[in-house]
Amino acid sequence: MTLRIGHGFDVHQLKSGRPLILGGVTVPHPLGLDGHSDADVLCHAIIDALLGAAGMGDIGELFPDTDPQYKDAASIMLLKRVGDKIHRSGFIIVNIDATVIIEAPKLLPYKRSMIHNISEALQIDA
Repeated sequence: MTLRIGHGFDVHQLKSGRPLILGGVTVPHPLGLDGHSDADVLCHAIIDALLGAAGMGDIGELFPDTDPQYKDAASIMLLKRVGDKIHRSGFIIVNIDATVIIEAPKLLPYKRSMIHNISEALQIDA
C-alpha cells in the first residue's frame, strides 16, 4: 500500500449572529464563522486534506457553495460523507493532525468532544 499525505487549510471570517462550530462542537462565543455551511473550519480543513490525499478534488468541488442543499449544512456530516467516500475507494485513514489558530476562546475544554465527533464521523479510532 502506498502512503499518501494530504494537507488542508481553511479560513472564514468571524461574524455576529452565527454559532462558532469547530469539529462539530458548538463553542460558546459571541462571534461565529461566516460561510455557506456552518463554516466549521476544522472539518473543512480535514475534508480537504483527505480529498487531496486520495486525489479526489477538494471541498468546493464536492460541496459547492452555489448549491442550496449545502446552505447551513453541518460540516461534521459533510466530513462523514467524505469519510464514507474515502473508505469505499479502498483508502485507510491512518492519522489526522490538525491545528486551529484562534485567539479566543480557549478550545481545550472542547477538544475531547471535537476528537470524538471527528473520529465517529470518519469511523476511526480517536
